[in-house]
Amino acid sequence: MSYEHIPVMLPEVLSLLNPKPGQTIIDCTLGGAGYTSAISAAVGQKGRVISLDADQMAIANATALLEEKGVKNVTLVHENFKNVASVVAEHLAGQADGIVFDLGLSSAQLADETRGFSFQGERPLDMAFGAGEAQSTQHLLNSSSLSDLTSIFRELGEEPQAYKLAKEIITSRKVKPLRTTKDLVDIILKITPPRYKTTGIHPATKAFQALRLATNDELGSLRTALHDSLEILKIGGRIAVVSFHSGEDRIVKQWMKHESTDCICPSTAPVCVCGHLASIKPLTKKPLIPASEETENNPRARSAKLRGAEKIR
Repeated sequence: MSYEHIPVMLPEVLSLLNPKPGQTIIDCTLGGAGYTSAISAAVGQKGRVISLDADQMAIANATALLEEKGVKNVTLVHENFKNVASVVAEHLAGQADGIVFDLGLSSAQLADETRGFSFQGERPLDMAFGAGEAQSTQHLLNSSSLSDLTSIFRELGEEPQAYKLAKEIITSRKVKPLRTTKDLVDIILKITPPRYKTTGIHPATKAFQALRLATNDELGSLRTALHDSLEILKIGGRIAVVSFHSGEDRIVKQWMKHESTDCICPSTAPVCVCGHLASIKPLTKKPLIPASEETENNPRARSAKLRGAEKIR
């Protein structure tokens, strides 16, 4: 199938990342190769882009796309970005000039009828990005406790009906295990109050997002990759992160605040004993958001937030 995807906030990402000829940039989320293609052109033939993706379909698409365009300065790696440190150690002698993350789903993943990222139609309940990397979404739904399911929907999806949904899933799976996206959507619609069915977003949106995040441990992977990025980047190197979920943005915000602060001792401490020194400086006071024109042309960009920082130590 065609792997179509519109890169979100591309001009803003390039402005923050500021790729220059001869530099090496790491694209941790290859997707439809939108960022990779633009960065490849910016760094030129003396520069290099190393692009990762846990989804083999993204790698195959980008391989064909870059070959067709005659691009020679991109290295594609089939790997989850939580392992970016080992990827860089294997493919790069030294440190990188920039790292970029686009944490959203691609249009192609949503359209893939062999997987369950979309709540449209009837598809297998499979939200794993890569084979062997993630737990089974079906197993998660059919074996997790009431407490665990409630926590997933509440904390990862900010689903207002989290407990009610988890309880109904457990009741339903006693009769028949959940196998398809329609099985889950039917349950969600059953417990959704009428007032939530006219809010503008589909009632299944938050639950599906929560299950995708849980299936792939996306927040844990993000924490690991952000931590490792400090070792990967040169001094003066930049990081740009586009997030689409409040939990993702919170992790990025807290990480940037922590790493841009000289002392992290409790406010009650008379003198600093932690010895912590700021390693980055934020490039924006607040997250950047898409222009109205972009969200009109690409509705999936509406929840995007972009944060950037530069390594100073």
